[in-house]
Amino acid sequence: MQLWSAASLVALLATTVLGDFTATTFGVGCDLGDYPAPAKSCGTPSYAYTIQDNTGSFVILRFRNFNLAPTDYVLLRSLDVNSTTPKLKLSGRKYHGRFDAPPFSATGVAVELYTHASSIWTNTTAALAFDAASSTDTTTTCQGFQVEGYISALLPPSSITPNNNGTNETACGGLDRSIESPCYKYSPVMYYRSKAVARLLVNKGGVYTGCTGWLLGSEGHLLTNSDCIANQAEAAATRFEFMAEAPACPSKMGDIVCNKQLACRGYVWPGTARFVTSNPDLHYTLVQLDKSVVAAYSYLKLRATPGPVATEAIYIVQHQQAWGKRISDKTIQGKAVIEYTTATGDAAYLLDTQPMSGGAPILSANDHTVVALHYGNTKACPNFGVMSNRLASDLVARNAMPANGAA
Repeated sequence: MQLWSAASLVALLATTVLGDFTATTFGVGCDLGDYPAPAKSCGTPSYAYTIQDNTGSFVILRFRNFNLAPTDYVLLRSLDVNSTTPKLKLSGRKYHGRFDAPPFSATGVAVELYTHASSIWTNTTAALAFDAASSTDTTTTCQGFQVEGYISALLPPSSITPNNNGTNETACGGLDRSIESPCYKYSPVMYYRSKAVARLLVNKGGVYTGCTGWLLGSEGHLLTNSDCIANQAEAAATRFEFMAEAPACPSKMGDIVCNKQLACRGYVWPGTARFVTSNPDLHYTLVQLDKSVVAAYSYLKLRATPGPVATEAIYIVQHQQAWGKRISDKTIQGKAVIEYTTATGDAAYLLDTQPMSGGAPILSANDHTVVALHYGNTKACPNFGVMSNRLASDLVARNAMPANGAA
């Protein structure tokens, strides 16, 4: 049987790029042509379409409609040379209606439909809870699917959240001196603490951003910026990814580096986060995952008293630009320190940050407690974070301090 191609089945719209969204229509069935019968050759798709987008490093397909038989499925397969991205299976049994697919790390993607085939592939993506937050279970009488476009870039929270206050983020020396987190394995305590830091992918009403967050206390709570997650809907629409980092410290040409958005996949927590509390004046939001992440990655503590101290050595663990995890304890002047604290409760430092660093912990290099929650700056360096003693006091006042969350 001849492979049904996109050209023969779909009247394509002109591809249009709107910010982070590329509008392009393809699919099969319903008003896009007859739904195909199974291919005669085992392992051959009944329909295939190719996306090639070199402007980003991932693709999030936006399905306008998805209605397949339980045994049919759409398979996403990377066309990139030397790709290690596993195939992503979207079956009619698990997906339906209008939704955004999980992010797929590739610049070239084959989108293939397998009809009435046995399940020969394994779904290796643990992100169904993330999709469900943006899924609409619409009912249709016709069989098929239609994609209306895809996302291949994340926008910084400051460009999405209105009236954000002081969320510019800067590489204070003109050059980002952070490096891949495995390069800090020479400092076992620093690297161990970094395991509690997660990469957040937040769906804000169909517009995606990235942030940094970290496990606070022993009950599975996670702290991040209020610009990242503002309410329960956004908490439920957030993907929490741990250990998204390079497999080793890159030391030579050809080694893996993670300086692309959503590069170096980690473990995606499969649950739905519970919104606990938020204080935009202190730039924080607290959500709760579950204790399984604590068992796997440990947790951090806020220094409740005395808070950050001027000139003490510090370091930052972050997912700037939604890259793989990076650590830095250096500035253009040498070792990073708390430059000063303000009367309004902020700590100043010259650590290098970029958009989506927001929510990162600033840790003391002495006792490895969190002394500030990074949020950015107003115009230029230094960067600022909310002092840990202010955060601890506010959480206690709200009866929201997690067990073992303060030191």
